[in-house]
Amino acid sequence: MKFKGLVILSLVILSVFSLAYAYGPKFGGYVANVNVQLTKISGTVSKITNTPALTVTVKTASGDKEVILGPAWLQIKDLKVGSKIEVEGFVSPVTNVFKAVKVTVDGKEVLNLQNSSWNNGRGGRRGFQNYQNCPCLNLKTN
Repeated sequence: MKFKGLVILSLVILSVFSLAYAYGPKFGGYVANVNVQLTKISGTVSKITNTPALTVTVKTASGDKEVILGPAWLQIKDLKVGSKIEVEGFVSPVTNVFKAVKVTVDGKEVLNLQNSSWNNGRGGRRGFQNYQNCPCLNLKTN
C-alpha cells in the first residue's frame, strides 16, 4: 500500500512538472512592460558568423553594428559579404543585443518575422506559443 501511494505521488509530481515545461518559461513582468521600439540599420555586410546564431556585422556611416538575424540553422542564400543590407529590429532589453525582425538584402526581403507564414498560420503564432509575454509580439515602428 505504501508503494502504491509513492507511485501515485510520483506521477502527480511528474504531471505538474510536465505541464510547467509544456507552457514554457515566462519572460516576467520586467520584460513584458518594457516599451520596445523597432529601429532600422542599413549599410554593407562586412562579416558573417554562424555561431551560436546567424550574426552579421553591418558597416554603417556611424560605425560597425553587430546584428543577430536568427538561429544558426537559418540560411539566407542572398547574404554575402559586401551585400547592401537593411535590418529592422530592436535592442533586446535582456541581452542588449540588436535582433532582426525584418531583413532586406540588395533590395530583396529575405526575412520578415512579423508577417511570416509560421507566425500567422494554422494555430496562430506557433513560434511564440510558449512566450506569451515576449516583447517581439507587440513591437511598434518608429
